[in-house]
Amino acid sequence: MNRNEDAMSNRTITIDIAGMHCASCGILVDDCMEDLDGVVSSQTDLKSGRCVTVVDDTVSDADVLAAVVEAGYTGTILQSAVAS
Repeated sequence: MNRNEDAMSNRTITIDIAGMHCASCGILVDDCMEDLDGVVSSQTDLKSGRCVTVVDDTVSDADVLAAVVEAGYTGTILQSAVAS
């Protein structure tokens, strides 16, 4: 995992994730996200069904959605914006 949190090219991606039922589901999503090179951080909230992931410029929206699928869920990008 890349911890280059000061890079100006970091983006925050918010994903709506369908199919999560317990805390372990959120942990699994975060683990799959954090396995991607270029992911700075990932935090999944079971109650909202959303994952907020900070990535560097090497990670595409498609990469993030592929990680959601790898975890066994479906996802929709709600927002993808340069992190402040």
